[in-house]
Amino acid sequence: MDDDYTSVEDYLSNEVYLTHTNDYEDHLSNTSYSEVIGQDPVELIFLYVFNTVIVASGIVLNLVLIKGIVGAKSSGALLFVLQIALVDVLTLLVSNWEMYYKLRQTWIFSTEHCTLYSGLESFTSVAIVYFIVGLNFHSISSYNLAVDLAKNALTTQDAESATESLTEENSYEVATDTISQKRSLTIDYRYKKRRICVRFPILLVWFIAASESLPLFLFADITAITPTSGAGQQPKQYCTELTSSMVNHNIVSFMVIVIRIILPTVALVITLIQAVIKFYRGKHFTQPDEIEENVAFSLKVSIFLSLSYAIFSIQRLFGSVLQEMLLQPNIVPKYPVFSPFVGISLTVLHYSASFIRPLVIIVMCKQKNNNVDIIFTCHTRSGQDGTD
Repeated sequence: MDDDYTSVEDYLSNEVYLTHTNDYEDHLSNTSYSEVIGQDPVELIFLYVFNTVIVASGIVLNLVLIKGIVGAKSSGALLFVLQIALVDVLTLLVSNWEMYYKLRQTWIFSTEHCTLYSGLESFTSVAIVYFIVGLNFHSISSYNLAVDLAKNALTTQDAESATESLTEENSYEVATDTISQKRSLTIDYRYKKRRICVRFPILLVWFIAASESLPLFLFADITAITPTSGAGQQPKQYCTELTSSMVNHNIVSFMVIVIRIILPTVALVITLIQAVIKFYRGKHFTQPDEIEENVAFSLKVSIFLSLSYAIFSIQRLFGSVLQEMLLQPNIVPKYPVFSPFVGISLTVLHYSASFIRPLVIIVMCKQKNNNVDIIFTCHTRSGQDGTD
């Protein structure tokens, strides 16, 4: 009688492994396993529509957005948008693995594909939310800098007015020296504080995403489990991370819950509220000329990206990632507490964000009231070489 096991520890134990190793190796060596499952016409139509409407169109839109930002040599908030577009392209490339995984309810690809899928899925999920949070912090800081510069400008004007009044009462030479000193200090201050650096936050986000996904790149593997509901059924394969002990499992679960769920969710909510407040306050505020980027546009993009993540992807953190952590050491598929249909729908909703984000941002950049100088199409020069 075969031994039933439903946990990572059972799979890693020598007794279970020796009992099932031959069947498992034969199962993995069967190159026609995907053909045995069969091709459902409805499934093929669904995958075709998904790849055409969301994956292909989303990749094209993100590449157009990347081309426009790189061509305009943008800085500040648009550099965060550039990173998000790059991650969205990678996210859409990974999406087909998960769609097959959800539709077939078993992993049908090789171990190498499992490793790549697990690592890249974690990498892109972490990078997206932290880049959005970083953009929110940058937009809020840019707004605060603009307000400080405006206040300093008013203070300088008041000081100059007071000095001019003093000039009328006292000597002209002393007042002239005082005004020159104040103006030189003001110009130097504005030169140093006219932008917010984004290089370090961007590098930090890439580092966090790589660190969080590294265990999956190292330890993700395929686990075959025979269903207990009936005899003679094909064992289901799960692409999951294998840990050698319960202590390691608890450590990994704690890190995932904190880094992928708690911290980004709290930071996203707080920064979104702050961005909304700053944006509405900024409607009655004139941006100083010393600020190099459009603060109002940065806040708009921050609010949109935060809301898009909350609508399309926050359900993945609590409906899939958190549930997988809570139900372990039992090996479960994604969206374990939902039916297969609901799980597929939520998966499509999650990946739709990578199509919606570039589309809306391109539209926002083309709006004249946003004053964003980005060209997304290629223009040919004519009439400059003397030919008609």
